[in-house]
Amino acid sequence: MTKVLVVDDDRAALGIRKLILERAGHEVSTAASLEEARAAARPDVAVLDLRIPEIQDGLALIREFRARGVRIVVLCGNRADLEGREEASMVDLVLEKPVRSEVLLSALANG
Repeated sequence: MTKVLVVDDDRAALGIRKLILERAGHEVSTAASLEEARAAARPDVAVLDLRIPEIQDGLALIREFRARGVRIVVLCGNRADLEGREEASMVDLVLEKPVRSEVLLSALANG
């Protein structure tokens, strides 16, 4: 069972993703802010919205999770937000929003 941390400041999206991932057999914890994400137990995979609510928060989490050896899947509305940034090379996968449930589940299964 994969331990997944889902980070998103949109609580509705957070709840839906948690439910979908749990139904697929993952152990899921959630965080709605940078502070909550930092306080969470160490996951195997972090699925994070890049803007939580600021892009700098998402970039900080990418650096922190990479330093801890956590696999990182970024959800973003615009891939250009990561282009040219050093954090782009630290991410395992970028998925553009809206992300279909099947795509996210496949990404986690193929990790």
